[in-house]
Amino acid sequence: MLRKLTVLLCGATLALAAALPATAGHGKKPKLHEAHALCMQAAAQSAHTFHAQQVAARKAFEAQRKAAKKTFKAQRHAARQLFHQQHPSPTPADIQAFHAQEQAARTVFHDQQAAALTAFHSQQAAAASAFHTQQDAAKKAC
Repeated sequence: MLRKLTVLLCGATLALAAALPATAGHGKKPKLHEAHALCMQAAAQSAHTFHAQQVAARKAFEAQRKAAKKTFKAQRHAARQLFHQQHPSPTPADIQAFHAQEQAARTVFHDQQAAALTAFHSQQAAAASAFHTQQDAAKKAC
């Protein structure tokens, strides 16, 4: 048993010793110039920073939208309570007018939110495009 183990270990060592010189020549890579490496690191860092700014802007925008939606719902709830206080027994015409007013307010709010989202996406896309153009120029200059 010990003999088999010894033969196996010797065979593995011999195989590794034979393969080592064959792989040693392929592992060498040309060294980058130090200034080029620093330039590429700066480009990578600026890309990371830009991405973090984009994420932070998106999170802030989403928080703003959420707050606006919450405020709008609170205003609609207050308007509904005021309507019921002012009209203890409303006529069908009063109810219809109030519902039309609520629908108009919802439509305006939704349109404002959609326009803000479109503007935000356009701004993000333009910033990304400008940044990528700048990055490409910086990388070429490296």
